Amino acid sequence: MNFTKKTLFWVIVLITLSGVFFFFDKKEEAIKQLKEAELKLLPFAVKDVSEFWINNIKENLQIKVLREQGGWRLVQPLDAKGDVKAIEKFLTNIVTARKDAVLFTQVEPAKLAELGLAAPGIEMGLKAGNSETVIVFGERGPTHNIAYVMFKGRPEVYRVHSDLRQEVGQNAYALRDKVILPDFDPVKMRRLEIVRKGAGRVVIEQNQGKWNMLEPAIARASQAKVLEYLYGIKNGEIKAFADENPADLAPYGLAEPMMQLTVYLEQKETPYILTIGGKDRANRAYFARTNQVKKVFDLEEDLVNTLILNMDKLLDEGAGA
Repeated sequence: MNFTKKTLFWVIVLITLSGVFFFFDKKEEAIKQLKEAELKLLPFAVKDVSEFWINNIKENLQIKVLREQGGWRLVQPLDAKGDVKAIEKFLTNIVTARKDAVLFTQVEPAKLAELGLAAPGIEMGLKAGNSETVIVFGERGPTHNIAYVMFKGRPEVYRVHSDLRQEVGQNAYALRDKVILPDFDPVKMRRLEIVRKGAGRVVIEQNQGKWNMLEPAIARASQAKVLEYLYGIKNGEIKAFADENPADLAPYGLAEPMMQLTVYLEQKETPYILTIGGKDRANRAYFARTNQVKKVFDLEEDLVNTLILNMDKLLDEGAGA
């Protein structure tokens, strides 16, 4: 009987202690989360951001980006589709940034000037919900691995990692969609025409799974090689934007192009046309454009060289057997 009472007593003690430890663990976790929240520079998440802007005062550059259905859109300095992955990564780096320390709760004008906050070089605004937060960036610290920031309308000065300031110094190219042929699906190809200046042309058709070369000779084409060729374009990126609204294509070698690829897809009347012109030697690239937009852009030299080299290697290896 005494043994049973003692056992029951210790069971009650253990249950009580477990409850106490659970309570303190929960409290400790809540304190930890509160401290983590206090270290965050911004109180919201990427999904809450509906628009943001960057004003690079020193370089006289303004960028504004709006969230739209299924992605993002640049509206300043030009109207263009945004690079969703690049923008989401950029915003994640900003929103999850931490404050190393609060340097000042109030600061004199002379100190603001010393920290580069009296006449800041960069400002960034983020709209989340019904409020807008503006971060003002000062200079880097003496060790160059820290930078100074403030929130517009508030007196505190914070110290952050200098990577944050560098991140905000993005240009429009970094945030802009760099896809060469939007919505291009090589698997749905039904006809491919490749014309190279001074080298004739290659024509391949696909019909119900049969891949046939019609020019320069009638033979069986290699499905794998043709798809690899087209995926090189799909997976490639625009290297730079040369001219948004060219008045004359001749300076870019596009009036009489060096190479042109025309791809017809299933269930689409209008083909995708990629025209490649002269070399942009300064950027180790070729000038190019498509029939979907007016702009002239740069393609990587290596990509164009691969397209030239492989245009005559699209036959099935057993085609001549």
